[in-house]
Parts: sequence; C-alpha cells; structure tokens
Amino acid sequence: MSSSGLVSYVVSLLLGYCIGSFPTAYLFVKWKTRIDIRKAGTGNVGARNTYDVTGSKRLGVVVLVIDLLKGVLAVVLLLVLFDREFGTMAISGIGAVLGHNYPVWINFKGGRGLATAAGVMLVLGWVFVGAWAIAWFIVNRFAHNVHIANVVATAVSPFVVLIIPVKNLPLFVSTTGGSLFIVVTILCLLILLRHVEPIIELRKSYTKSSL
Repeated sequence: MSSSGLVSYVVSLLLGYCIGSFPTAYLFVKWKTRIDIRKAGTGNVGARNTYDVTGSKRLGVVVLVIDLLKGVLAVVLLLVLFDREFGTMAISGIGAVLGHNYPVWINFKGGRGLATAAGVMLVLGWVFVGAWAIAWFIVNRFAHNVHIANVVATAVSPFVVLIIPVKNLPLFVSTTGGSLFIVVTILCLLILLRHVEPIIELRKSYTKSSL
C-alpha cells in the first residue's frame, strides 16, 4: 500500500468516526428530560433506550433515523471525496460504527451500532439489511427477546456473502466477495461486542429464575 493510500484510509476512518460519534440519544434525552441516558434504563445510548427513558415514541424514532443517517453520511461523504473507492467508503463506515459505539465526547460509552451499521450497509449493500431484518423477526418470534434476536441476526449476516455470489447482489459499488465479507464481519463484530453485557445479564437472570 502506498503512503497516499494509507493516508486516505486513515482520513476515511477519522471522518467516519467523527460523524458516528455524534451522541444523538444522549443529547436528545438530555434536552428532553435533563437525564443522562447512560445512567438510566439499560444505559445504552440508542433509540430503544431513548424511548424507554423518555416514553416518547417520536423521540425514539428521531434518534433511530439520525443514527442510521450517520452511517449513510459517512459512506456517501467518502463516495464524493474518493469516487466510489470501496476501501475508503467501507473504512469510513466502520469508523462511523466505532464512533457511535465508543464516542469520545461521552467517555466512550455509546450505543450498540445497529442503526449506524444499517445506514452503512444501505449504501454498500442494502440486501444485508434485509437479511438481518428477516433473521431478527424469525428469532424474536420464538425467543421473545430483543438482545437474543440482535445477536443471532448479526451473527448470521456475514454468511449471506458466502451463500449469495457478490455478482448477484444489488451493490452500490463494485467489490469482491472477500472484501465485502471482511467489512460485513467487522461491522457485525463491533455490534456483537456491545451485546456482551446484556447477554451476560440475561444469562444471570435466566439462571436465577431456574433455581
């Protein structure tokens, strides 16, 4: 990789991180209720906890849409700057999810990355958002638990790349199956890392109820 290529990747990551790190839920909940969302409800800085803390569906939807648009903006901005170069767009998208999950402005305690990752993939390959949503609804119907549905749907999403050849996918930019698999896997790992705590808590509660 040339030095100019490395610089473009670093710039892409930083730009994506800055866009993703906008703490949407924290600011809106603080404005609406003067409550620090990190210390209320589940402590997650995201749309679902925004609704749980404020009781406002409208505010929850606003947060969801803005968090999704952060992912879209991070990729589209790099599309404009680097003219459909998949690597820079993908790295900016990864940076956006990193920023959302670990925003420097609120001590690196952010959301779980689902909405922002969906925004990234709506541009890079919307079919993965659809695959995730289908898996989520199927799992949630049987498990009746959002966290379990999130984890299972996220874990299986990268394998869509292996099942369906890239040439048959409606992608916005051209890339290889290997590159796309790596990007989707990284995004899913970032989401899964933020679900470790709720899954541990769920396991503890299940263990207690079975005693």
